[in-house]
Amino acid sequence: MKTLGIIAEYNPFHKGHAYHLQKAKKWTNADYTIVVMSGSFTQRGLPALTDKYTRTKAALLNGVDLVLELPTPYATGSAEAFARGAISVLDALGCVDTLCFGSESGDLDALFSYAHLFEEEPTDYRELLKFHLRQGLSFPAARSKAAEEYLNYTEHVCVCSRDDVDCRQESELLQHPNNILGIEYCRALLGRHSQIHPLTFSRISSGYHDLSMDTDFASASAIRKAILMENLSKSIQAQLPPSSFIVLKEALENCPPVTFDDFSLILFHQLLTLSRQDLAAFQDISSDLASRMENRRFQFTSISAFADLIKTKELTHSRITRALCHILLDLYQKDLDSLKAENWPVYLRALGFRKSAAPLLTAIKQKGASPLLVKAADASSLLTPIQYALFQKDVQATHIYESAKVCRHGTDFVHEYTRTPVILP
Repeated sequence: MKTLGIIAEYNPFHKGHAYHLQKAKKWTNADYTIVVMSGSFTQRGLPALTDKYTRTKAALLNGVDLVLELPTPYATGSAEAFARGAISVLDALGCVDTLCFGSESGDLDALFSYAHLFEEEPTDYRELLKFHLRQGLSFPAARSKAAEEYLNYTEHVCVCSRDDVDCRQESELLQHPNNILGIEYCRALLGRHSQIHPLTFSRISSGYHDLSMDTDFASASAIRKAILMENLSKSIQAQLPPSSFIVLKEALENCPPVTFDDFSLILFHQLLTLSRQDLAAFQDISSDLASRMENRRFQFTSISAFADLIKTKELTHSRITRALCHILLDLYQKDLDSLKAENWPVYLRALGFRKSAAPLLTAIKQKGASPLLVKAADASSLLTPIQYALFQKDVQATHIYESAKVCRHGTDFVHEYTRTPVILP
């Protein structure tokens, strides 16, 4: 039995995702496909456009056999935390043969060269990184420069002099988000000595930040922006597989899209009551960022406006929204550090599956390092204390997400313990 693993957000599931899925299944000749998917909040710290069960259904209708939830501290974390958590889930299943992911580069060897460097962190590289950080560069920019210099000059990747710009290795590789995630996937596989084999191919969709809809494969960012501005227009329908469009249409008819600003009152209350020291304790928040938040909190009008207000040249917009999300969800740095020290523990939460995947579920039961949680009510009896703490964070995040739907859009609150996985034939 060949099993393919994919890491995704499917926010929403679009034609680029369908292309990736079908190509990956063809490449690997997989019998089953498992997706590890973000839950209520995504890696940029933003709430998903629709709930995790809606996105799970779209994935299953388009050929996925099993969808598992990526625990919230990882799903909303940095590229490293996101990748480490997701790879841990796939590894814990005990039956995944291949991980397939899209990247702007499409060059696995190039991605692995950076993965080895960042995982091993030789002394010369660390010194270069410290030097560029002291020059005032953001961490991503400093890491990119340090990596380029180390690989080209110390490792002599290219036979050239320091002044020969034309023959240097492309530093642009580290400027693209899916390349960065791909490198972190490779790092996580190396760090766990995983037997999962990685594959990558070049993305055919628009760039991650490209907001144009006038293309065959628009980015998820472009589609989300269009939905928020136009509702479900024909241009949006053209970007989604038919089944995905129907699922999305039904979900949005019941409740409008959830946005970060729907949580503004909750977050404003937290900013008003927390001290600078309290803020600095949250995941991915430095003392300097905590100071900026404290000093500007009385200028708060909405989350999106506040994110723009406290952004600096050294801090990316995604870093700011992730930090604000961590305050909203009570995610603390000490807890993430503990998870890292424990080698990124996970639990296996099924959000949905196909009945036809029964042999896959049996294999997971036999080989998995953790029980497959199907009913939320079974969590306290099946999970270890660390796993149960992760589960509780997922429940809390989902309930906060539900609260926005209730308060902003008048829907009925749905308790996570009453939800059952999406099950298709």
